[in-house]
Amino acid sequence: MERHISKDEIVLLFSYRATAAEVCDGVAHLLGCPICWDLAAGVVESLRATRGLVPTGRGRPPERFRDAREAVIVLMEAEEQRSVNLLRAKGWWAELKEMNLREQADKVNSVAAVHKREVFETIIQEAQLLCGRDPYAGEHLAMAAHMLVDHLPNVEFPARVKNGLRLTAMTVVANSRRLAANWEGSFAAISTATHYEIAGAQLNAQERAYLLSIHASLLSDTGRLESAAILVRQAAEIYRLARDTKGLARMKIQEADALQAASHPQEALALAEDALNLLTPDCVRLEMLARSIITESMVSLGRLSEALRSYEATKTLYHEVGEELTLLKAEYLEAKLLDALGHVRESEKLFRSAIEGFTEAELFRSALAAMFALFESLFKRGAFGKAARLCEEAIDLLKKTEGVHSQMSKVWRDLLEALQAQALTEAHLSRMRDYLVRHWTAPAPSTPFAKPN
Repeated sequence: MERHISKDEIVLLFSYRATAAEVCDGVAHLLGCPICWDLAAGVVESLRATRGLVPTGRGRPPERFRDAREAVIVLMEAEEQRSVNLLRAKGWWAELKEMNLREQADKVNSVAAVHKREVFETIIQEAQLLCGRDPYAGEHLAMAAHMLVDHLPNVEFPARVKNGLRLTAMTVVANSRRLAANWEGSFAAISTATHYEIAGAQLNAQERAYLLSIHASLLSDTGRLESAAILVRQAAEIYRLARDTKGLARMKIQEADALQAASHPQEALALAEDALNLLTPDCVRLEMLARSIITESMVSLGRLSEALRSYEATKTLYHEVGEELTLLKAEYLEAKLLDALGHVRESEKLFRSAIEGFTEAELFRSALAAMFALFESLFKRGAFGKAARLCEEAIDLLKKTEGVHSQMSKVWRDLLEALQAQALTEAHLSRMRDYLVRHWTAPAPSTPFAKPN
């Protein structure tokens, strides 16, 4: 049954006049068509109100449909009840969000009405949305959701289900800590989540893929780019088997980003183009990310006319997404594109604007990456005085930046000394570029300027 079914046909379906074949075809269509399912739910409710529906459930006459229609009605009732429960959960969330951390914990531990799966899901959803803006608040919300799982009734939520919910909460904790640059804490949360999985957590495909994706992001942030790519491919395979094209596209973009950072622009370009072909018009953010990787990869490969066309196709998306970080990264990409096209005066102005923006937003890793890109531009055009002053600016910035290991400052001092000694080579620049990507969070066994043994 390829066409939609009418209201009259649905009324017939939920009557004893329907034949077995009509029931089989009708129910099969309802299960596969959200539009007709919604229409049928309204028809069933109308028939129930006029006592035209065969009664079902507790406290009603024993007569029932003895075929698939009964299951459809039960599913509709469960769906309606879940909608009500989610609305009630929103009410509890409206109160919880106004409380401090201690009050939230007390409420979660002491109020039985909060001990519902829908409340857990509402808190987790809010934590996922919040962690990008305020990772500390996102972490605390996810921990409150984790605590709530202990109070869910064991009869309805056996250990495998509870462990699945705990795993979901700890994955959000891991992501929040990652975004707060708490690398050790993030790895600890990933370890806890993995423990729940080993203990037999009940997960759907998306939850498993989400854990792999967050773990991969953490590995990428800490410089283990190849290991990150392996986990992303595993997550992508999960989405592919689940026929989740948006999830698959997201993983291809994540892998492309890691490969671009690891200086593999050709592979990054191919993956980003694959992802772009999977996206629908409503996936604005993902399209923006994919096209940005395509543009940057083309710049790296020297395909500048194509890079310019790719950038033109992306410009409106940057403003449609509109986030501060997105606009800063767009400005940085514009600077790199202008520099590659030979417009060095204008590119320098954009580089400096991006550096200032990243610094004001306390995105110091991105600021230093932009500083080094500008340094390379200045060095290659012989502006050695400007390049030296830029090194000094980077060293001063690192002095004010908490949580960065001392080797990072030493590397920038080594870069300045090599420049002043006229000993800087392309090999040094390549190693420095790789160092900044891989060793922001921890020192390297050997620095870009260390003399070979």
